[in-house]
Amino acid sequence: MVLMRRTPLCVIELRESFTRRSAGRSNLCYQQAAGSGREKTMFRKILVVAALTVAFSSAHAVEPKERGAYMGGGIGTSLFDDGGAFAGFSQDDSDTATMLFAGYKFFRYLAIEGRYSDFGSFDIGGVDIDATAISAHVVGTVPFGTSGWELYGQLGIGTLEFDVGFGGDDDQGAAAGGIGIRFSPTPTFSIGLQTDVFVWEDDSLGPTYDMGVGGTVLSARVIF
Repeated sequence: MVLMRRTPLCVIELRESFTRRSAGRSNLCYQQAAGSGREKTMFRKILVVAALTVAFSSAHAVEPKERGAYMGGGIGTSLFDDGGAFAGFSQDDSDTATMLFAGYKFFRYLAIEGRYSDFGSFDIGGVDIDATAISAHVVGTVPFGTSGWELYGQLGIGTLEFDVGFGGDDDQGAAAGGIGIRFSPTPTFSIGLQTDVFVWEDDSLGPTYDMGVGGTVLSARVIF
């Protein structure tokens, strides 16, 4: 996918910083293993809650409200993909993701939505990178009859902000896409499990790399 080509300054600064920090790589292997364990625990919790939602839905099935303003939030796991740009450096590329969103549902199949996403902090070659995003999305929904279940997907654009540990920061335009499944135990409240990703193109290191950052979150939504 060919997307935004403007290169964030922090990528160039990262490469220069990695050379200075190569002596501390051995410590990062332990950090990566510990971080991976934390993310596996978080993912298990998400699966447990999702399973409880399915069990609860067998006794409660209603159609969600067809139109209106809504808001919500979510928590889960995030993942950074450098597309191979920093191969050979120790990485802790996952963390806890959180999300806040608000939008308007025009009818049962279509909504527009604004989001703030915090993907947490990633460690690449000893350099900490915090990643957040502000974005706008078009959300399409496919209801499963009157069961209260619906499949939804989104396409959007946004701005990622990278805060690099040694003082650099920059913004990066990106395209977004995602898919999820949601259940409504009442007409105005729903619980969903969704995966979203922001992607962009980087060519600061010579070759072009397709990079991305995204998250899988358990979310809750209220329609007014």
